[in-house]
Amino acid sequence: MALKVGVVGYGLAGKVFHAPLFPAAGMDLVAVASSDAAKVQADHPGVTVHPTPAALFADPDVELAVLATPSPTHAPLMLEALAAGKHVVSDKPFTPTAAEAEQVIAAAAEAGRIATCFQNRRWDSDFLTLRKLIDEGALGEIKSYRAHFEFYKGEVADRWQERPAPGVGIHYDLGAHLIDQVLQLFGLPDWVEGDLVIQRQGGEIPDGFHARMGHGALRVDLFANYYAPDHSTRYAVHGSRGSYMKRFMDIQEDQLRAGMTPLDDGYGVEPQDRWARVTTYDGGAASSRFEPSIPGAHHRFYALLREAIETGTPPPVLAEEARDTIRVIEAIAESSKTGRRVAP
Repeated sequence: MALKVGVVGYGLAGKVFHAPLFPAAGMDLVAVASSDAAKVQADHPGVTVHPTPAALFADPDVELAVLATPSPTHAPLMLEALAAGKHVVSDKPFTPTAAEAEQVIAAAAEAGRIATCFQNRRWDSDFLTLRKLIDEGALGEIKSYRAHFEFYKGEVADRWQERPAPGVGIHYDLGAHLIDQVLQLFGLPDWVEGDLVIQRQGGEIPDGFHARMGHGALRVDLFANYYAPDHSTRYAVHGSRGSYMKRFMDIQEDQLRAGMTPLDDGYGVEPQDRWARVTTYDGGAASSRFEPSIPGAHHRFYALLREAIETGTPPPVLAEEARDTIRVIEAIAESSKTGRRVAP
C-alpha cells in the first residue's frame, strides 16, 4: 500500500519539486495545506486541501508531512508535525540554526518519528557519477575539490527568498546543497573560511557565496552566485590519480519545470554532450575519456524514506547530517564577519 503524504505549501517547491516525485516512490499525495484550493485541485483532483498546516497535521490520513514552506517556518512546523505524530520532511535548509536542529532531533526521538531534510542534490546525475568514481578509487586521493552552483538572476524579486529573515540567503539556499555534498564525500572539515556578499543593486540578503574548507591536505572551494549568465561550470575535482571536470547542472530541475516526471522515459538521463571528462594518470601518459553520467534520481530520496518509515531502516538524510550542514553554514557566516578561519 502506498504511503500517504501531505504537503504544506503549494508554490514552486511543493508543486514542481516534491509532488511529481511521489508516484515513482510508492507514495500517494492525499492532502495539501494551501490558501489556493483551486490551484491544487486543478493538478490533483480529489486531494483534500486544508486551510492551515495545523489542519493538515491533524488529518488522520496523512502519514508523512512534507514542508515546502519558507525557511523561517521549518523548525516550528517540524516540531508541530512531530507533536501530531507525523513523520516530517523539511525542504532545505533544515533549520536556520544548529540549535533549532537539535530541538527537532530531540522531538523526533521523543515522538518515535522521522525528521529529515530534502537534500535532493545527493541524487543529481553529476554527483552520483563523481561519488562512484571516488568510491572506486579511480581518481585516487582527492586533493582539490571545486564545485559551483550558479545561475543568472540579476534582478531582485519581490518574494520571501529576497527579504532578510532567519535561514534566508544564498548560503542557506544553494550553499546548503554544495555543503551537503561535501560532507557526504569528506565529512566535517577541520576549518572553513567564508565570504558572503550582497552583489545585486537593491539586494538585502547575501547573494554571493564563496567558502573554502580544509580536510587535512584536501582543499575545498565552493561558489554560488546570481551573476552568472554563463553558468556552465560545475565541478573541477583533482586527485592523486585523476581529474573529474564537469560542465552544466543536473537536468532534473529543468525536466520537472517542463512537466516531466520520474515515470517518463528519459527522466534524469544526461545527453552525451553533458558527460564529464575524466583524465587519469598511472605514472605514464595521461588519458582522457568522457564518463557516462549515472541517471539522476531525486525520487530516490522519497523511495528510501518510504522504506525507512515502513521497515525501520535509516532515512536517506539523517537529521544529524542536516544539522551538520547548518553548523557549517553558521561557521561560514561567522568567518565572513570576522575574516578568520572557523572550526564548525
